[in-house]
Amino acid sequence: MYLNSFYPKKVILIFLILLFGGVNLNSNANTIRLDFSANIVQGTCSLNLDKSVLSLDQVSQSRLQSNSLVNAQPFNVIASNCIGVAQANIQPVIFVTGVGGYQDGKWLFRSSDSDVGGAGVILVQSVTQPSYLDSEVKSGDAFPLAAVGQAPADMVLPFFAGVSCGGSTGCGTVKPGLLTANIVFNFAYR
Repeated sequence: MYLNSFYPKKVILIFLILLFGGVNLNSNANTIRLDFSANIVQGTCSLNLDKSVLSLDQVSQSRLQSNSLVNAQPFNVIASNCIGVAQANIQPVIFVTGVGGYQDGKWLFRSSDSDVGGAGVILVQSVTQPSYLDSEVKSGDAFPLAAVGQAPADMVLPFFAGVSCGGSTGCGTVKPGLLTANIVFNFAYR
């Protein structure tokens, strides 16, 4: 008697599992398929300098006077082989970074291994010979390679670098020594 009551319950249970368990015997009748694909591209540019070392020569301590830029030398940052896609709300740029600080209101690049006192390197983005009064480049400044939402373009950015002691406060602390500055140019999107 026990077997007779157990067998019908087992059949009903299997039937309910098949009915409500998600088994669809006619699965192709109500399905569609949508495939997605994307090509991921890393936007970049090759950055080169027309000079690997820029010598600012020897500078006489007496030439370092308040509000002056001495021995300014030209160089170019060359952005080439630029690839990328236009993307809304971002802009391809070249970022400038380097150790330094403000002295008398001007940013002077100076590496920590410099033993010179009161002097540093002023960087100016210009085609023509700059003066001390021109706006200097600071660490964190960016130079666009295209407008916002546009793909990067090959470009040559002209710069000048020269020696300065800033204004009267900085120039009052000048002492002879070796001046070094390391400036890094990076491609990025912002």
